[in-house]
Amino acid sequence: MYQPQSDKMRFSMGGINFKAKLIGVKDVSEPRGDKMCQEGIIFLKAMVKAAGQHKHKIMINVSLEGIKILDLLTGAIMHHHAVHRISFISRDTTDARAFGYVYGPGDGTHQFFGIKTEKAAESLVLSLRDLFQVVFEMKKKEVEEAKQKKEKGDSDKENKDSNKSKEE
Repeated sequence: MYQPQSDKMRFSMGGINFKAKLIGVKDVSEPRGDKMCQEGIIFLKAMVKAAGQHKHKIMINVSLEGIKILDLLTGAIMHHHAVHRISFISRDTTDARAFGYVYGPGDGTHQFFGIKTEKAAESLVLSLRDLFQVVFEMKKKEVEEAKQKKEKGDSDKENKDSNKSKEE
C-alpha cells in the first residue's frame, strides 16, 4: 500500500526502483495535456501490437537525480531525465498499469514516454508526485537562503558604509 511521503531521504541513496516495460517513445507537440498523452499511449500500444514486438523490460529509478530508465537485463541506463525537464505525467484511463510522461530536453521539443508497470501504476505516479514536491521544497529553501544571504550581505555593506561615514 502506498504511504504518502515527501521525505528527502526516500529519494536519495539510490532512490526507488519499479519494474516496468517501456511501451515506447513518441515526439509530441506540447509540453502538457491529458488528451495528448492519452492519444500518445494509445498510438504507442498500437505500434507495439502492429509490429508484433514485446515491450522492452526496464527498471525505473526515481531519485533526486530524476527518472532513470534502465535496461532490466543489463542495467544500462537507456534514458536519464532530470526532474525539471519533466513537464507532465498522465495515467492511462484504460489501463491501471500504464502511464506516461512528457520530457523536454530544453531545445523546444518534447517526447512522450509510455510505460507499463509490473503492478498498478498508482504507486509510481504518486512517488513521482512526491519527488516533485521534495525537489520543489528544496529549491524553495535554496532560493530563500540565497535571498537571506544577499540581504545579510547588503546590510553588512550598509553597516560598513555608515561606519565609514561616522569615522570621517
